[in-house]
Order: sequence, then C-alpha cells, then structure tokens
Amino acid sequence: MKRISLLIVAAVVSLSVFAGVSGAPARAVDSEQGQLKPGDTSIYNLVRMDCLAVKFKLSKIHQEDGLLRVTLGQTYETTSSKLMARFNARIVENRLDGAELIGIAADYENALDTFRDNYQKYEIEMNSLMKADCQSQRQTYYLSIDSTRQLRNQVNADVQNLNKILGEYYDAFGEFRTSIKDDQEQKSNDEA
Repeated sequence: MKRISLLIVAAVVSLSVFAGVSGAPARAVDSEQGQLKPGDTSIYNLVRMDCLAVKFKLSKIHQEDGLLRVTLGQTYETTSSKLMARFNARIVENRLDGAELIGIAADYENALDTFRDNYQKYEIEMNSLMKADCQSQRQTYYLSIDSTRQLRNQVNADVQNLNKILGEYYDAFGEFRTSIKDDQEQKSNDEA
C-alpha cells in the first residue's frame, strides 16, 4: 500500500515537470499577402531573431523530457506489472470480489498504451524539429514548434489521465481493503 502511494506521488510530481514548459498553443493565421502571421509573437520573434538559441532551448527540453519519459515509463511499468497485475492475480486466486480493481487496471493499461504511442509521436516530431533548418524557413519552423507543442500537450494530458487512474485504483484498493477487513471481522464474530 505504501508503494502505491509513493508511486502515485512520484507520478504527480513528474506531471508538474512535464506540464512546466507547455503553455497555451500558438496559432498562425493567414495575413493579407499570403504570409503566415504568428499568433504567439514572442516565440515567432525568437525564431526570427535567434533561431539557434531556440534550437538550443528545444534541445534542453528534449533532453529533460527524455529523462522524464524514462523515469515515468519505468514507474508506470512497475506499477502495472509488479503491483497491479500481481495484486489482481492474487484477488482472482483467492476468489475475492475485485472486479472494480481489475477494471481500473485494464483502463490503466489502455491509458499506458496511449501514453507510449503519443510520446513516440512527440519524440518523432521533436527529432524532426531539431534537424530542421530554422534559418531559411522561419515560418515553417515556427509552425513545426506549434505542432510539437500540441503533441507535448497531449503527452501531458496522457500523464494526467494515468495519474487520475492511479488515484482511482488507490481509492478502490482502500475500499477493497476495508471490505476484506469487514468480512474477516464478520466471520470471526459468526464463529464466536
């Protein structure tokens, strides 16, 4: 039980790091001459004035996200395989009523698959952004930053969803534990 609590806390803390850089998505609209006009002028101006500095900052974000992905991935995998799956197997072996926990674990697995897929898309987009020429095609580069930011926001939403499901599992575990204790007390009272 303490392990589940610690994993949930670790996941919530890491969520705040993932959410740290992603702000409101920038928009680009057509101007009268057919040129793209950025909606977030601060980022566009950075790309226009010093795109190499922007690339350097993106490189740092990419490195931090990679480390965070490894940490989160290991935490989520451990939670799934070593805690949820084993605990749910013991519930089934002992013929206890743990349908809610098993259902939440299935939702968690689906959310974990979604997280993996979306992170992979984000990683591919970020790698292309790092390789792109920001000096000769500034507006296209700016739009690529916006696209990558949207993918990163989706990964952030996936992390929030996984953490929400972990919270649901934790709550259901508490209810399950209470019901088992109540059943044991009832049996001991009946035997006495």
